Amino acid sequence: MKASNLLVVSAIACFPLAAQAIVNGRFATDPFLKGVVRVNDDCTGALLGNKCILTAHHCLAKNRLGEVMIPDYLSSVVVESTKKVKMTASFAPGYSDKRCYDMEIAVLEEPHNKGYNLTNAPVQGQSVGAAGWGYVNDFTIPKALQFIQYTSKAKFIATQGIVVSVPDGASGIAFRDSGGPLFVCKGDKCSVVAVAKGKVKGSTLLNTAHLWCDVRSNWAWITETVKANCL
Repeated sequence: MKASNLLVVSAIACFPLAAQAIVNGRFATDPFLKGVVRVNDDCTGALLGNKCILTAHHCLAKNRLGEVMIPDYLSSVVVESTKKVKMTASFAPGYSDKRCYDMEIAVLEEPHNKGYNLTNAPVQGQSVGAAGWGYVNDFTIPKALQFIQYTSKAKFIATQGIVVSVPDGASGIAFRDSGGPLFVCKGDKCSVVAVAKGKVKGSTLLNTAHLWCDVRSNWAWITETVKANCL
């Protein structure tokens, strides 16, 4: 029997993604994005399963579990919430030259049941989009929930992970918020395929490529961890 390349972790995981997910770089108008959360104020994560988040490992380094801010959906806009949910445990893949190890799954003290679908399907040549709670444009718009549908296709480079080229300084999103999700879309359905590496060479607004840690490189660990801790 062929193994599935889609990890279904919630009944609401795949939503149609509106073309107007971001208006003028600052307002999220699609409920699909309410699963994109702030982690410890300076990182981003994606809700996973019924009670977990997927984020970057360095966001939770040195046992800095901290808090997650789950956004609200009010008046057709995804907005920052004052509700903070504590993380109670976290899990990271062991280091390996064959893995992208800057990835973490953390368990929340309260269930959310809003987790996204994950897919380990090959992303080479696919259309992708990214979301995060970071700074936009010239950094004058802080911590706004953003979404960008890249105009260029994704590439997979074994030594780097997933790479998406962007016009120099014109991408509209700055990944100072490490750990945000990369979505691969088939028609109007999107699933999480990678995690933003964040503050590394080539991943910021002013460079010409965004770098991602792909879930495919850690698929066995993700599947085991989600089943044991997140459902």
